[in-house]
Amino acid sequence: MNLGIRKSTFAELFGAVPKRPPAGGVVDMDYDFTVLNEILPHPVYAWMAWICALNPSEKTFEELKLYIQEAYEYAKEKLEKHRK
Repeated sequence: MNLGIRKSTFAELFGAVPKRPPAGGVVDMDYDFTVLNEILPHPVYAWMAWICALNPSEKTFEELKLYIQEAYEYAKEKLEKHRK
């Protein structure tokens, strides 16, 4: 599962938002992006404040629901700004 959340929320979870990786690369963060069932920074799009979870369990999915709602609300906000 991949979600784009607010930068402030990303920073609360993982610290500062990383720099954009070079083309074809991954972000420079000290995480094992192959770990299953854990909420992690997205290996490529963390610079845009994306998070991910590979094969989340029901418990992890319950934790993700808050971020799913945030991603939805954030997407709506960005759309409204774009329409103005």
